[in-house]
Amino acid sequence: MADVCDRCDSCCSIIITSLGSQPCAILGIRGRQRPFSRLSGRGRGANFVGAFRDNSPFLWSWAGSTLSMLGSRTIGVTYPLLAFGLAQSPTSIAWVMFASTVPGLLWYIPAGVWIDRIGPRRVMVWSEFLRGALVMGIVVAQIAGVLELRWLLIVALLEGTLSVHSSVAETVLIPSTVKPDKVENALALHEASVHGMVLAGRPLGGLLYGVNPIVSFITNAAMLFGAAASLSRVPRDITGRGKPLGEIFGEMRGGLTELQRNRFLLSATLITAYINFMVQGMIVVFLSEATDDNLPSALAGTILAASGVGGVIGAITSLRRGRTDRRFRHRPVMLVHLWACTIALAIPLLFLQASWSFAVALLIIGLAGGLSNVTMRTVLSQAPLDRVARVAAVSRLGSYSAVALGPLLAGLLVGRVESWVALVILCVPMGGLALAMTAVPGLRSALVSVPRLEATMRETETALRHAEAAVRTAEVALGRAEVVVRWMDDSPYGAEGAESHVTDPHVTDPHAAGPNGAGPNGASSFVAASHVGGHVAGPHVGGSQISASQAVAT
Repeated sequence: MADVCDRCDSCCSIIITSLGSQPCAILGIRGRQRPFSRLSGRGRGANFVGAFRDNSPFLWSWAGSTLSMLGSRTIGVTYPLLAFGLAQSPTSIAWVMFASTVPGLLWYIPAGVWIDRIGPRRVMVWSEFLRGALVMGIVVAQIAGVLELRWLLIVALLEGTLSVHSSVAETVLIPSTVKPDKVENALALHEASVHGMVLAGRPLGGLLYGVNPIVSFITNAAMLFGAAASLSRVPRDITGRGKPLGEIFGEMRGGLTELQRNRFLLSATLITAYINFMVQGMIVVFLSEATDDNLPSALAGTILAASGVGGVIGAITSLRRGRTDRRFRHRPVMLVHLWACTIALAIPLLFLQASWSFAVALLIIGLAGGLSNVTMRTVLSQAPLDRVARVAAVSRLGSYSAVALGPLLAGLLVGRVESWVALVILCVPMGGLALAMTAVPGLRSALVSVPRLEATMRETETALRHAEAAVRTAEVALGRAEVVVRWMDDSPYGAEGAESHVTDPHVTDPHAAGPNGAGPNGASSFVAASHVGGHVAGPHVGGSQISASQAVAT
């Protein structure tokens, strides 16, 4: 799907098992495994593992973010199970899920302001530590036998708020730990690992809770504390931001203003929200059909997991952009994503709502979403450093709102019409939007992202080389001017006499030049060094000689 939110129930994937480095040991990954060694694409030189193996800031931030996501997914399962165990009521499940998800609708924008003020690394470290402390509070209350539903709701609300901070902060932190030309690969790896933790976290949470509720929450706390420990290893100077920028409400508007200035980000955010809204509706239709057909819950879960598998494939494909760019070079990624989702929504309609058709549709949606996520996050990373978190927060809020509201409105729709009619209502507007974005030049151009980061970096490097050459030329000129000044100071004529001596090429001084052009003090004489046709070989402007004062000015 287009954007992976921390609490989104429709995003799934498989675990990435790669990158040999010390942080990988936290995740149980062996250091010499290199399954991504060929994913750097043709013509990029070093392989993908070599690009990040020695980059400890990225590896520590990647490990911490992955552990944080795994903890979020497992606790998203254990919260409802514990609530039902405390109250023995389905209503308690709804309340605890609401408490853990509502901060996403209310706190993304303030979280972006806070992160821009003090830096994403510090925010993530403290957020993960406090989340772990809250979860350990549940463990202590369980052991003491004093845990009540109201306390669980309060913890879920606070922990969900802290999770929003981590979600926005990691969007800023990951790109800041790598070189600009490696941002896209780093985000692709992170995107794949996020999808992997989404898929692994849910069954792991259920398994741990089945062993013992206390064990499950202790494990959750260990994951969050491990994330805080990993993130604390990221050097502080990478993400420093400085003092507060101004009034809080003015800063909150700054993220939206910056997003409006970037046509691609604004268009991509709106389209992402629209796609998420429609896809959530399709999932509601599938669940309704699965209930009517008495589809086994295991099979239904496997079908929903297809979107996660597609997300991993899409993220890994982003690592092979050297090959895929030749196919999609003139096709905007977001436009491809829009058409892919339109086709995916039509598949269940064409095949009479067969269960396998929903799996194929979700696989296509996940694959297109994995590609577009990497593109959007790469462009987001190029936002101004003092506003990047606020821009990311606004973008994520749009996607998250669609994920939260989509099932609600789709449920009302499915309750009034048949499932195939609901699919038509979802598919036709999506197709109309895809046609409009393709046919109208102004709309199509809005989906073309900024020039590729590699091309931008090459232009920047060329400009830097020209600047370095100019600096070297200026240093040479300054050195010559310093020689003139020293000669003037050492000249027996004094400064005024030396100037007239340099200006008149026929004036010579037997004392000014010693053996081999050395002055009275052994210093090299700039004026008496050589004569060409009776003229002094010195600084020239347009073929004519200049005075010593003019040479210094030059």
